[in-house]
Amino acid sequence: MGTPLKVLFVEDSELDTELTTAELIRGGFTPEVQQVETRDEMHNALSTHQWDLIICDYRMPRFSAEAALDTLKASGKDLPFIITSGAVTAEDVVSLLKQGAHDFMDKSALARLVPAIERELRDADMRQQRRSAEARVRILSQAVEQSPVSVVITNPDGEIQYVNPCFESASGYTASEAMGRTLDFTLLKEDRTRIMEQMCSTVSNGQQWRGEVCSVRADGELFWENVKVSPLTDIDNTLSHYIVVKEDITVRRNYEQQLLRQARFDDLTGLANRVLLIERLTQALQEADQHKHQVAVLGIDLDHFKDVNDSVGHSIGDFLLKEAAERLSRCTRAGDTIARMGGDEFVAVLPGLSNKDTAAEMAQNIVAQFSEPFFIIGRDYFVTCSIGIAVYPDDASNPHLLLRNADLAMYQCKDHGRNQFQFFTQDINNQLIDRLDLETKLRHVVKRNELVLHYQPIYDLEENSIVGFEALVRWHQPDGTLRMPNNFIPAAESIGIIQDIDSWVLQTACRETAKLLRDSETPLRLAINISPRQLEIAGYAQFVADQLHANRIHAHQVELEITERVLVNDENTTNDNIKALSELGIRLSVDDFGTGYSSLGYLQRYPLHTLKIDRSFVAGIQDNENAYRLVETIFILAQGLGMDIVAEGIETEEQRELLLQIGCKQAQGFLMSIPVAIEEIKQKIAHQSAPS
Repeated sequence: MGTPLKVLFVEDSELDTELTTAELIRGGFTPEVQQVETRDEMHNALSTHQWDLIICDYRMPRFSAEAALDTLKASGKDLPFIITSGAVTAEDVVSLLKQGAHDFMDKSALARLVPAIERELRDADMRQQRRSAEARVRILSQAVEQSPVSVVITNPDGEIQYVNPCFESASGYTASEAMGRTLDFTLLKEDRTRIMEQMCSTVSNGQQWRGEVCSVRADGELFWENVKVSPLTDIDNTLSHYIVVKEDITVRRNYEQQLLRQARFDDLTGLANRVLLIERLTQALQEADQHKHQVAVLGIDLDHFKDVNDSVGHSIGDFLLKEAAERLSRCTRAGDTIARMGGDEFVAVLPGLSNKDTAAEMAQNIVAQFSEPFFIIGRDYFVTCSIGIAVYPDDASNPHLLLRNADLAMYQCKDHGRNQFQFFTQDINNQLIDRLDLETKLRHVVKRNELVLHYQPIYDLEENSIVGFEALVRWHQPDGTLRMPNNFIPAAESIGIIQDIDSWVLQTACRETAKLLRDSETPLRLAINISPRQLEIAGYAQFVADQLHANRIHAHQVELEITERVLVNDENTTNDNIKALSELGIRLSVDDFGTGYSSLGYLQRYPLHTLKIDRSFVAGIQDNENAYRLVETIFILAQGLGMDIVAEGIETEEQRELLLQIGCKQAQGFLMSIPVAIEEIKQKIAHQSAPS
């Protein structure tokens, strides 16, 4: 079977076409032929079929070889074009060959036809391969020129011979400025030697080198690039060039750095966060074991920061936290770590200590730093700090226990007046155990019916008569003693059972005093302290209303005492409850006024009936002129707002007289009566009601 060959004959003689076809068959081809005689027929054949060869008669009645050659050119196809003729001049043949014909055959001597066709087919195939190669080179060249990444080509010595436009844009260097320079000219000077050694070691073994490098633009700006360097070899495997592809990854690198920073550093202050702190603390403990050193951990908490945050807003609080972080950083040594654990809690890690003195000195320095006010947006804020110190290996054997013990020592500082530092001791640990025991027992205090109420009378100082009484909770202990509220209420709040206790107090107080309130000849009121958390319960006002209804108590006979902290709480649920209680007719009073951060604006904002002056102010009025003036000012303020005033903690007759002198007519305190059981309250009221 011969070689397939598709031949287009441009010929007016069928006989000549048959003779030529027979010659092709004898030459080993299996020809598929078509004969055309005019331009239109040739054009249609070229448009509708694929051909390997054109054999064209020189002269035809309606067509010519020159016209056929023009038709082939117009089609855009590159096919071998062989002219056949019986009579043609040499000049005409040469002219046609110059115009693009590939060969000429005499029709009377076709012996050379097959070799000529084979040669022309080979030449046509080579031309096609060359065109394909040129097209690929052109495409590759365009791709490199238009590439969104930098492309650099160097000679074997690393001297730049080509850069694409993206390189010029990314680096700021023009092609002419880059030509002839070594590949490392855009790298940071301090990195050049190291990177080039790594690169040369890899590519010299015929392998591709990859890496991320920091480069310098022409204007001096730093940027990051992902670089790939590939060796290019000749046919004989001789190195001819290096191809370098560089992608600008500055955005990605910055994003990665941002994520890394967010994972290990505090967004607000820029200090280490808990994750990084644990890493560095763990490393510090390992090094301490190797070098027989100590490591100190300082647990640092800002005093009364929440009051500032609640009263003036989180934006001011954030400013204060940033300034606090700067003050802490000024106190540390090189190698120390300051971390923000969250809120207003910070931790300092001091590695490589020979003794505890350095930790004590730093703690004292920090306390001194925080003795100065924070000046923020035109105002001074006084926020001190409490510091607990735990030392490795004496106080703990691992990072987490060390942090816990530093926290315990810090809370001990809080309990002892704040604005100081203290080392962890075993006594503190014992107190923790006691507190855990306390919290465990507290969780069952209501179910086990271990609570009891005492009532402290509120007196009219002029008449020396009882006008009301405040319900105060006590906790029965197994040994028969009573635990006072200041010894368990804070723990109840921290573990979240204060709402259960407050609810029990309200129910019990209403039940125990209902008959006394209803039957009394003179108006009496029941005062009950409530936790701010009660007001955060949706529908708490309805719970109060239910208790009044169940015990047949008038709303105006009950006064709920709230702290100043409630006044700065702008929660919707709290506000809804206060409004509902007021509409119900319940009296509201502010307990311990003057010890918190409330302002005149808050007093005006809420429907308050009574203001209770804290016992700390009352205690000083007999010895301190300023204390006297302060109480007088509070009294005038409350009067101006139409509020009743009750002074707490009267213990001497002199205090009583001074309060009357100021104009304060209602008070409670040990001078008149300690808190007593409800039966004794009934007796006191009955006694004052009896005719003399």
